[in-house]
Amino acid sequence: MKQKLVFLDIDGTLVDKLETIHPSTVRAVELARRNGHKLFISSGRYKAIMPHCIRNMSFEDGVFAAGAHVVCDSKVIFDRCFTPGDYDRIVSVLMKHNAMTVIESRYSDDMLAQTFRDEFSAMKSWILSLGGRFLEATPAGLDCIGKFVYKSADCSNEQLQAELDGIAKVVTLSYPDSTTGGEVMLPDVNKSVGISEVLRYCGADIEDTVAIGDGGNDIEMLEFCKLGVAMGNAPDIVKAHADIVTDRIENDGLYKAFEMCGLI
Repeated sequence: MKQKLVFLDIDGTLVDKLETIHPSTVRAVELARRNGHKLFISSGRYKAIMPHCIRNMSFEDGVFAAGAHVVCDSKVIFDRCFTPGDYDRIVSVLMKHNAMTVIESRYSDDMLAQTFRDEFSAMKSWILSLGGRFLEATPAGLDCIGKFVYKSADCSNEQLQAELDGIAKVVTLSYPDSTTGGEVMLPDVNKSVGISEVLRYCGADIEDTVAIGDGGNDIEMLEFCKLGVAMGNAPDIVKAHADIVTDRIENDGLYKAFEMCGLI
C-alpha cells in the first residue's frame, strides 16, 4: 500500500465539542499508522493549545494556525504573522464592535484573552486549562500573532470582513461549543498553503494526500488535497467542497472516513 499523507482537522473531526476523542478515532489513527501512512494535524489552533487528548497521541507535526505555522520533524519550517500595524488595526476593529477576543500567538505561553463576560465562563475555563492568560489591556504592536478568534461582536462576520478587507480574512468560528463569532486569519494564508510547505519539505506528491475536516477554514485544504473528506457534522457549504462526505463524528465518522479512503 502506497504511503499517504493525511491532514486532520481537530475540532469536529478528531474531537467533539467536549474535546473528547472517540475510541474508534483512536483505533483509526493506530491502524493507519500501522499501515505506514503519515498523519498530520491541520488545525486553526497553534500546537501549544491542542487538546490534551490529541497531545497524548504523538501528533508532533502538522499545519497550525490555519496554515500560518507549520511543524515537521518537530521543527518550525514555515511561520507567518500579522504585521504590527495590521495587528493594531484588527484589535481596534474588534474592540470597536465589543467582541470578546482571543489572540493566538506563535509562542507556547501566549494565548491572550480580553473582554470576557459572564456568558463565556465555560470558554474562559477552557482557555485557562490550555495555559491562556487574561489581560485588562491589549498590548500594542505585537509581531507574533497569527490568528484572532472572537465571539459576540455587535456586527456580522461580513461587516467585519468589509472593515478588515486587504489585511485579514474572516471565517466562521470553529472553536468547540461555538455558535457565534469568527476567526480572523492572514488573508493570503490558509491550510492548503501550510500543506504545500509540508509536501515541499517531505518531497511528497499532492497525489498522495488526504484531507479531512468539518469547518470553514478547512475548505481550501479539502479542495487542494487529492482526496477531500467532509465530516457528516460539517455545514453544507463545507460538504460542497469535498469529494467524500463521511458520517458524523459521534457516529464513528473519522473511522469510516479512513475506511472510505483505503487507509485502513
